Amino acid sequence: IGHQDYPSFQENRRTSSMAAVKKKLTVAGLLALKGKRKIVLTTAFDEWTARAAEEAGVDMIVSWGSDRESSKYVVGNVRRGAPNTLIGSGINPGAYESLEKAIHIANEIRGAGADIIYCSGLIPETFGGLAKQHFPCCGHVGYLPVNDTWYGGPRAVGKTAEEAKEVFDKVMALEAAGCIAVEMECVPAKVATEISKRTKMLVFSMGSGADCDGQFLFAEDLLGSHSGHYPRHSITYGSLMGDAVKGLTKYREDVLSGAYPEAKHTIKIKDSEFEKFMESIKGRDPIPPVSIPGVVAGKPRNKKLTVGDLLAL
Repeated sequence: IGHQDYPSFQENRRTSSMAAVKKKLTVAGLLALKGKRKIVLTTAFDEWTARAAEEAGVDMIVSWGSDRESSKYVVGNVRRGAPNTLIGSGINPGAYESLEKAIHIANEIRGAGADIIYCSGLIPETFGGLAKQHFPCCGHVGYLPVNDTWYGGPRAVGKTAEEAKEVFDKVMALEAAGCIAVEMECVPAKVATEISKRTKMLVFSMGSGADCDGQFLFAEDLLGSHSGHYPRHSITYGSLMGDAVKGLTKYREDVLSGAYPEAKHTIKIKDSEFEKFMESIKGRDPIPPVSIPGVVAGKPRNKKLTVGDLLAL
């Protein structure tokens, strides 16, 4: 039985959420939430996470790839998983080259399923050109990972009056350019609060306090799906990485011990048919174990299993 014999992911998604189809939030609807309730954002880079975010009621998913083609592929998968959720996607680094390039990329990303154009480090003038073409845009202020070297590494931005004013000025410039929103990353909460009060744009906090218009955290941090660094401002509600390691470890142990598969996992054949099959292959004897010079069965030479080691097993 192959994968084609099982219900498709899309069929499973439709079945599980058929009882309560989410009404898609529009950009106008998103903007109308300012001052009324907090907006919830997270990331997704695959169909499964996007589906989970939509069923959880997340307002906006931010998604991107390493370049234009991978971004289109990722956004397409996310859109399949979350057909009724706003998606924001990045257009850097190509968008830095020119306004014409930025518009071209934004058009392709929108065609792939994105609703809002997101670009960390893009200058207001380019955002202005995108806004004139009616692309809803989200800027980025505070700590920008793309400009990490200018900050001397990851750090909070806006802890001095001068730096806080620079953050404010950048927000005002993005607003004047026509952006509808801005991510504010690692800015002191008091500073973020006062700036949020003074802009028409939506302000999405990533580590910038509770009084912005919305909160934005990576799904990988929220779900505990990685074994890397978890930022101070993140919160974790799950342990997907730990659970995955436990599950896969138990699977490996069961295969090696013979506990899996059991009889209930296997397909049977009638004795009479099996006898006929054995008769039909009588001229082909079982192949003896493979012997490869320098390779000891069950004792891989390297931490990573080589093809030679694999065959020797």
